[in-house]
Amino acid sequence: MRLHGLLWHTSPVTRFHNYRSRWAPRAAALIAVGIAALALRLIHLHAVWSLMVDELPPPGMDRWLNMQIASAIAEGDWLGGWAAPFDSSPGYSYALAVLYSLSGRHWAVPLIVQLVLGATTPLLVYDIGRRHRGHAVGLVAALLAALYQPAIFYEGLLVKFSLVPVTTAFVLLALLRVRDGELRWALPAGLALGGLALLRPNMLVVAPVVATWASLGAGGRVAIQRSALLAAGAAVLLVPMSVRDHLAGSRGRAAALGGIHFYIGTNPKADGEYVVLDGIRPDIVGHVVDARREAERRVGRTLSGPEVSRFWFERGLAFIRADPMRYARLEARKLRLSLDASESGSFGDDFDSARQLSPVLGLPLVTFGTVAPLGFVGLVGCIRRRQLLLPLFVCATLVSLLPFFIAGRYRLPLAPPMIVLAAIGIDGIDGLMRRHGRAALAMVVPGLALGAVVLGDSDAQVLTLFVALGLGLIVVRHLDRDPSRFEIAERP
Repeated sequence: MRLHGLLWHTSPVTRFHNYRSRWAPRAAALIAVGIAALALRLIHLHAVWSLMVDELPPPGMDRWLNMQIASAIAEGDWLGGWAAPFDSSPGYSYALAVLYSLSGRHWAVPLIVQLVLGATTPLLVYDIGRRHRGHAVGLVAALLAALYQPAIFYEGLLVKFSLVPVTTAFVLLALLRVRDGELRWALPAGLALGGLALLRPNMLVVAPVVATWASLGAGGRVAIQRSALLAAGAAVLLVPMSVRDHLAGSRGRAAALGGIHFYIGTNPKADGEYVVLDGIRPDIVGHVVDARREAERRVGRTLSGPEVSRFWFERGLAFIRADPMRYARLEARKLRLSLDASESGSFGDDFDSARQLSPVLGLPLVTFGTVAPLGFVGLVGCIRRRQLLLPLFVCATLVSLLPFFIAGRYRLPLAPPMIVLAAIGIDGIDGLMRRHGRAALAMVVPGLALGAVVLGDSDAQVLTLFVALGLGLIVVRHLDRDPSRFEIAERP
């Protein structure tokens, strides 16, 4: 009764001021993180402008290929010109071509758009973390995302990897909203899933897993509605690209890289990373021209693109059948490499040149090795609370990487979920400290250090890891948090 009277006599103006006093500092903190994220990216772009905008990229590089295809599309060749068969998934180049055309044939505009989109990733990650554990966890996740070095680097390149973090973060947030009953988010979620599959074709393995998770969170009819809208959204992008691929194939211009990429990661000399095959140059031209020539030499006749891909795929399967134990050990090594802290294969030839110019890349920023040890703590916590989207996404993504060779850049879809899980892990460590005092750190710190060593963290990465832990604990401990955050849990 007393509480009722207090609420009854509280004026709307008072309630508004209470609401503003509670949320204004949170909004200010989040805006500051977003501004910092954008500032870092703009400083980086300004530093590398001469390399990325004023100079044409050397032939054979990923951004050179994307620019060649986008230029052809902008000039009216809707199949992407001569270079399209050298790209396993040219969807990004179509988006690049649109921006290139609208900007009057200037590459700077697409780069700036990418940077702005990249700066929104921390905001999306914030909402994912907030929905799991509250404002403080969301803010920690946003800070980590703002400082994530691989994302900053790739957002300054005209390559498909530049859009992977922001697209992944949007997918996760949209699916959470769908699961929470916001049906209007199902179509955008499906659209984003389709876009992510065009950026990274292996995500076609992940999409059904997480879409099923979102759809099965309700009764029969609602689940059917969610599934239908998710599928419709994905089809908006995937169906036109399938038609495009069919037309390209009918004209002898289809990409046929799946087989050779599978064999590079699945052959007697394979070690989990990229290996050079006899007679095949280790570049995009070799994967098409040399792979075809070598396949035709061994078969003794001319082969179509799909036949070349099938040839190499069958060779990989023959290796598996001949030595299944060797293949099992190889897959275990690939899993280990997928979680490796070294970022091997993440950056390519552009990184060393860009790092010499960019003061941002020279900073001790966050990398996968920073977030992974904390992320596994958060993953365990999510599983215990039955918050399964992030664990499902991470596990399905890891499985999708295993058939091929492993490079650090291929795991960019893991960055947003692992960043949120790292923030959740920090929150879990804070909970241990609240229950057991500082003695809990005596248990946590050695475990994190051991995890960092197992993952191959450098000394700088270990230092960054513990700086992130310390700052994260300060944020989680001292910021005003949502009182209901311990009650936040997914519906079974």
